[in-house]
Amino acid sequence: MAATNLEASAKIDQRIYAEQVSLLYTKSVTRPLLHIISLIIVVSLIHNHVDAVHVYVWATYLFGVSLYRIIDINKTQKIINETTDFRVIQKRFAICAGVLGTIYGIGIVSFLGYLPLLKQVYLLMLISVIMPSGFVSFVSDRLSFNMFVYPLVIPPIVWLFSQGQDEHLYMGVCGVVYLLVIKKSFKWNNETLTNTIRLKLENQELLESLQLVNERLTELSIIDELTQIQNRRSFDYTIEKEWLRAKRLKTSISMLMIDIDFFKQYNDKFGHIKGDECLYSIAYCLQNNINRPTDFVGRYGGEEFCIIMPDTDINGAIKLAKEVRAAVKELKILNPGSAVSEFITISIGVASAVPTTQDTHMDLLYILVIRLYIRQKMRVEMLFDHWQLWRIMVNHN
Repeated sequence: MAATNLEASAKIDQRIYAEQVSLLYTKSVTRPLLHIISLIIVVSLIHNHVDAVHVYVWATYLFGVSLYRIIDINKTQKIINETTDFRVIQKRFAICAGVLGTIYGIGIVSFLGYLPLLKQVYLLMLISVIMPSGFVSFVSDRLSFNMFVYPLVIPPIVWLFSQGQDEHLYMGVCGVVYLLVIKKSFKWNNETLTNTIRLKLENQELLESLQLVNERLTELSIIDELTQIQNRRSFDYTIEKEWLRAKRLKTSISMLMIDIDFFKQYNDKFGHIKGDECLYSIAYCLQNNINRPTDFVGRYGGEEFCIIMPDTDINGAIKLAKEVRAAVKELKILNPGSAVSEFITISIGVASAVPTTQDTHMDLLYILVIRLYIRQKMRVEMLFDHWQLWRIMVNHN
């Protein structure tokens, strides 16, 4: 039991990991554009103070990485649902984040010394704006967040403390506090997101389990437990549905009502366990002898079975009746209590109709019951083929 729980937990963890990596790409499609905007802002701040070659080399690297990320995110997003190894794309994303953070960190440190204090503050404020962008983009993955934030923030903080001036020291302290707050906030949001994903996946699994249980309960509600074919409830639903369909399309519908001859004597002789085995064998035989997947075989009750055949006329019904009657004889189940055979036999009532507006499916059942009763009483094969004649007889009675 413990091993099963561990396996289920590991499976959930793998799915959480896949969701987290997927979010890196589905939630970050436009984020790289913000870095291009940041690039423009930085260049506008420093172009009068820093050597042009230095500025444009840095800008080229930042623009190139941002452009690569845009292409990679859009490309990966198209194949994310087909991905089986999420570690590869997570590492690629994290490496890009690390390179981006490093370019920012090294560039800003190299620029700060050339700038007046006010513009240094502006540049450091830009970092405080860029970090929330990383916060949003990488909230589902700690590795990507750390690889972006630390190379971006730590070099400027170290530079500030190394200047030995009070204003830089104060800004350095503020930078450390800001980093700790951002780190704590990220951890809380990351854990919240992870728990949300876990809850969603567990709910999905619970829903799938409930659906399976409901399907099983539905199946049990229409399957006869003993014979494993459709039960009376399923028969009632099917005959009404097929009757209405035949009425609408003006096509034939046929049905066989089957009863096991002298089954009480068989039960008395061999007991109910053998009787149940006999019922199962005959049900299996009937199921295996229907011609089409649209034909219905069910247990009507006790030792009675029925077969519904949509789009089948009386000739087709009689043909199938003869086939299943012969197939049951071939089972050669001994029945010493039978008055007509040494083996189990069946009696079959056959009826067919093209339903009219006045007719109901109960008319077909009445005819079948009458024919089956006559068949059992006379112990001869009586298969009638005149629907209208028998409908009149039923109405008169």
